[in-house]
Amino acid sequence: MKHTQTLLIILLFGLFSAAGTTAQTSQPEKKLSAKSSLKLADYLFSIGSYFNAADYYKKVYEKEDKNSYAVNQIAYCEFYLRDYKQAEQWFKTLKDMNAPEYPMAGYMYATCLKMNSKYPAAKSEFDKYLNFKGQNASQIKKSAKLQSEGCELAQKWIANPDTVKISHLSASVNAPYTEFSPMPIGNDKLLYASLKSDKIIMVSDVKKNESYAEFYISSIVDSNFQQGSIYKDLPLPKGNFHLGNGTFSADKKRFYFTRCEPDAKMRMRCDIYLIENKDNKWQSPVKCSFNDPDSTNTQPALATSKNGEVVYFVSNRANGEGGLDIWYTVRDKNGVYQAPMNLGKKINTPLNDVTPFYDTKNNTMYFSSEGWPGMGGLDVLYSKGAFKKWEPATNIGYPVNSSVDDMYYVLDPKRYSGYLVSNRPGTISVKSETCCDDIWRFEYPRVIYYAVRGNVYDEETKQVVSGANVQLVQGDVSYGTATSKKDTLYFFDTKHTESYSLVATKSGYFNGSASFSVEKKEDNDTLTVNISIKKIPIGPLVIKNIFYDFDKATVRSESFPALDSLYDVLNNNPSIVVEIRSHTDSKGNDDYNMKLSQNRAQSVVNYLVKKGVTNERLKATGMGETEPIAPNEINGKDNPEGRQLNRRTDFKIVGSIPGKEVIYKQGDAGYEENAVDTLEEQKKEE
Repeated sequence: MKHTQTLLIILLFGLFSAAGTTAQTSQPEKKLSAKSSLKLADYLFSIGSYFNAADYYKKVYEKEDKNSYAVNQIAYCEFYLRDYKQAEQWFKTLKDMNAPEYPMAGYMYATCLKMNSKYPAAKSEFDKYLNFKGQNASQIKKSAKLQSEGCELAQKWIANPDTVKISHLSASVNAPYTEFSPMPIGNDKLLYASLKSDKIIMVSDVKKNESYAEFYISSIVDSNFQQGSIYKDLPLPKGNFHLGNGTFSADKKRFYFTRCEPDAKMRMRCDIYLIENKDNKWQSPVKCSFNDPDSTNTQPALATSKNGEVVYFVSNRANGEGGLDIWYTVRDKNGVYQAPMNLGKKINTPLNDVTPFYDTKNNTMYFSSEGWPGMGGLDVLYSKGAFKKWEPATNIGYPVNSSVDDMYYVLDPKRYSGYLVSNRPGTISVKSETCCDDIWRFEYPRVIYYAVRGNVYDEETKQVVSGANVQLVQGDVSYGTATSKKDTLYFFDTKHTESYSLVATKSGYFNGSASFSVEKKEDNDTLTVNISIKKIPIGPLVIKNIFYDFDKATVRSESFPALDSLYDVLNNNPSIVVEIRSHTDSKGNDDYNMKLSQNRAQSVVNYLVKKGVTNERLKATGMGETEPIAPNEINGKDNPEGRQLNRRTDFKIVGSIPGKEVIYKQGDAGYEENAVDTLEEQKKEE
């Protein structure tokens, strides 16, 4: 329980020192004996005044350098103050003393090595406890295995860091003491809590100096954070307590926050409060009914569900997995909260699991934990799920996580950036380089999404054609297939500075296509490209301007453009089988005309075969004079115009070859048919 309370103080306020007035005024330090110094040190330690306790334990050590108890207490003071370099030295001293009453000295030395990024050495020390024999042996061996695994993983994560930029927010937000619970408000404001001080805070001076954590707001202008100021947009309570962990509901009509204060024994207790907006007016804060009066309740995080508003929060109430756990309750439409439920072992561990943030868009919980293999103390993890059903938690890796405490991971509305709180080196400090918590910003490489969408339309009716097969094509490679529907646009991912074609095929229609190019943009972009397809008409289609020498079957060169148009139809519709039909006028006898027309039809086939059309798709048929479309004679006299019209070639679609509709090589462009929702929603958010 002691470690849980220490962690809670760290999470809320960073360093916190309770200086006894006796130590300050009533008795000069130089006159204290070792025994008196030890007694005073123990008292200060018992009330959590580790900063001052360490000074008095060191006075004992100066006089009694074999006093292993004093060394142990100094080491723990420095550890609780998060001065891991000093703690490492003191636990090493204790370990080397081989004092049998401190069998965990080596374990704590290993812990400090780990917090100082000395992973190989830390693993070696932890491994010595894998066969530990003594009190709580099973628990210690299990913990040593967990920490050893964390050291191994940390080295792998550092060797293969994530492509994310971590930057420290300026002094306009961070102060020398501690900042916590960052929460973006839109894309241009950051709400956070801060306990501002440039020195160690003494409990005896808290009320006098009003050293309480409260809410601040910072505006973001051109990516620069403006000087934070006290947040005054809500009727927040004022008094001898700390405020933090604020979050708004999705409809911005409710604001949850935490109110905390130490009790008489310096144990920090927190409760979650709610401010509601009714009739466009914010009401006074009320304590939420799901608080447990015998436990701490803090760090609310919100999600939405069909059952109502979900409030995830942290508590050390009974029937948890151990330490601080993450719980949830659901607020129904009447404002009634269900009995809180524990998230279970896929999230919570026997150690501390804290600072939840729920990404409703991706159904993902981000939180920090000591109980999963990690790089340091608290590591950021994530898990997909909701309520009590979760995937196993996954460590988010380096450099979001460090060798120390990393928590309060929260995403911006844009989702590729956000904030976390960490005491990693680089924070503004009042003691050691890792003493205090600051807000840091993370930014993943900006991924700009490009896409194309549209519908397939009938060229004549202008109505959407359902059931058409649409392919995204680049050259001879297809990067995806979709089916047109009346109520759904086809959708494909694309890449900027690339050119593509869309090809639509449907039985009973000529293939349709449309080409487009994707320009580079500064933001997500979706092109709308529609495709028109034309119904294949019933009956033969005439090919005009096909010429032959008189009484010959050879196609003349001036006929090539017309034949090339037929080739284009065949090339764009690779499944169709056509009958080439050649006709004559009535000059000559029937047998002669039939033979001549057959040869002329075959000459067209030969021309198309030379251009690459396969024989199986072509059928040459001589029609002779059997299907005139105009009179060869009028009133018994020759009709040259009619005979000219009858000397023609047409084609007729007579079948198709299954599976040959459109033939391309298959490529992989990461096409996802459901991506339209993701992209459209993201565009709205940005």
